[in-house]
Amino acid sequence: MIIRHNLPGMNARRNAGKTKDKLSKNLEKLSSGYRINRAGDDAAGLAISEGLRRIISGTKQAEQNINDGIGLIQTAEGAMEEISAMLQRGNQLSVQSANGTYDHASRSAMQQEIEQLRQEIQRITDSTEFNGVYLLKSDVGKNSGSAIISPKSDLPPWVQLGQSMVAGQQVERYQTTETYTITDTATNTVKATGQLTVNHAAASLDFSRLTPSNKADLIQKDGTGFYSTCFTCDNHYSIRFVKGTGSRYTGSGSHHIYEIGIDNVNNGEDLVKAIVNGLNGNVDQGKPGNPLSHFTKFVPDATNKNVLWLYDNRSSDPQPTFTPAPAPTDTISWPTWTSSGHDVWNVSDKTSSGGKCGSGVALSPGDIVPIKGDLTLQIGPSAEETLEILLPGTHEKLLGIDDVSVNPQEEANRSISKFKHALNYLSEERGRMGAYQQRLEHAYHSLTVSHENLAAAESHIRDADMAEEITSFTKNEIIMQAAQSMLSQANAIPQQVLELLP
Repeated sequence: MIIRHNLPGMNARRNAGKTKDKLSKNLEKLSSGYRINRAGDDAAGLAISEGLRRIISGTKQAEQNINDGIGLIQTAEGAMEEISAMLQRGNQLSVQSANGTYDHASRSAMQQEIEQLRQEIQRITDSTEFNGVYLLKSDVGKNSGSAIISPKSDLPPWVQLGQSMVAGQQVERYQTTETYTITDTATNTVKATGQLTVNHAAASLDFSRLTPSNKADLIQKDGTGFYSTCFTCDNHYSIRFVKGTGSRYTGSGSHHIYEIGIDNVNNGEDLVKAIVNGLNGNVDQGKPGNPLSHFTKFVPDATNKNVLWLYDNRSSDPQPTFTPAPAPTDTISWPTWTSSGHDVWNVSDKTSSGGKCGSGVALSPGDIVPIKGDLTLQIGPSAEETLEILLPGTHEKLLGIDDVSVNPQEEANRSISKFKHALNYLSEERGRMGAYQQRLEHAYHSLTVSHENLAAAESHIRDADMAEEITSFTKNEIIMQAAQSMLSQANAIPQQVLELLP
């Protein structure tokens, strides 16, 4: 027998210490409700759980963001609803004033109401806001009606962009030589003929650096190409490069997309030919292209066939002075000018601030949301989950009612068309905002489902199974009591040595 070392006691104490640690962890889990309270409990589980917690908290905040976004859209739509009611009243007054049964005094009274309606529309436009964000003042992309292109990718860097493409507006000039004829309608005789150099607002692209080795750059990104819009309407065109030959057309309303096959293209001249042929009626699928609706033309440069010109076939020049001056009964015809019969000299409509152009295309008809809107909504827990919102614009000039008048009767007739345009435009804007709201509502429902599933997954990893922990606690408590009893017995063993002493 030995007394210097109580080995049974040491063993009992060690086992009691282990059981005590287990009891401590049982109590910690039971009191906190978590299976993992520190990294030592489950290092891998803690890392996964923390990652899930980050996503869950981000998802929860994104749900609130979406609700805020829906509130913003509803605020804007409510204001536009009232503006629509005022436009309807303006249209009613225009139709009323266009009737010949009213005198000047009656039409003046109608005009006074029109002026009040215009002022209230402008006041609502200037004052409608959501948390300091003004909702109806947007001008983004509106210089060409509501034609807005959504560039998804740029042209390859070896494509040389003209000044217009860099500026995003047709600020270059394309010249044509046009023949005119002045005819005396009374005698049906030609009084004079001549030629004029006519300037057109335009944009250019130089494909001189295209080679068989780099032409694949034109189709590496979905949406590589360029776009152009009409100067005075909503028509907009996207030219997209794809594999294959020939060309295909798709369109919706005022949005026209042309896919140009480049399999047979080996240099810039080939590409320009493919574009021009594809837009001049040689379309394999869909309807023919050029002459495109309204006045847009696509032609190769007269001297450098690698250069493509996009131009408005009307002129931005002032009305020319003819010699001899035409009599009031004379007619002026343009045998070589396809825009004959249109208002070809309206300078104000065809300035460089009208049409737009640039790299990239809208990938589907009706895609009119720009890549960067007026504000960005964070609708998910990751940086990529955003929604660009293009806010509506409802100021008088944008609606086209800044100079509307119902007096005299002739002006009332014109006002009917202006209010029709304003109502159509406002309906499109309200529809677009409604589409945003529908998308946000779907996104919200999706996030709530994700939130629930992520919380369940995080719970499986981190939460304690209370029944299991109580069972383990009871077991360890019994073992602890037994260990303490055995430690008491082990401590009594050295006492037996005293019995051997005389």
